[in-house]
Amino acid sequence: MSKVETICTFSLDNLFLGIAVGDVHEILLAQPLTPVPLGHPFVAGLMNVRGQIVVVVDLRLVLNLPPRAESAPAPVNIIVRSSHGLVSLLVDQVGGVMEVDSRVFAPPEASPTETQKFFRGAYQLPKQLLLIFDTLGAMDLIVSQVTTRP
Repeated sequence: MSKVETICTFSLDNLFLGIAVGDVHEILLAQPLTPVPLGHPFVAGLMNVRGQIVVVVDLRLVLNLPPRAESAPAPVNIIVRSSHGLVSLLVDQVGGVMEVDSRVFAPPEASPTETQKFFRGAYQLPKQLLLIFDTLGAMDLIVSQVTTRP
């Protein structure tokens, strides 16, 4: 018997990505950011979400993707719950919510790559691959990198 997982999809560069809906707190269009002087390059800034200060992480930098084109639309904030509180992930565009069948899920490959550690695996859909972002594990990795000074 197969299990269905509900995923919030988004795009980043040419990647089709997803996060478990249960990890998503909310989605906000472009927000004003307060810069963090001498902050880690991953940190795009801080934003105020109804009185709560939220760290904004640029996923393009985390995943070693090219910078967003200046002519591109403003990024979208996917605010996720983590063991470190709320964190905003800057993405290019939010797709929709979809249900995927666990029978088409594949765990990440055994070969280590620099960014593979940020994903739980992928769903092979009829026309594309949907990479599933490991919200809890990735946030732990990102926070450890952001709080460690070289």
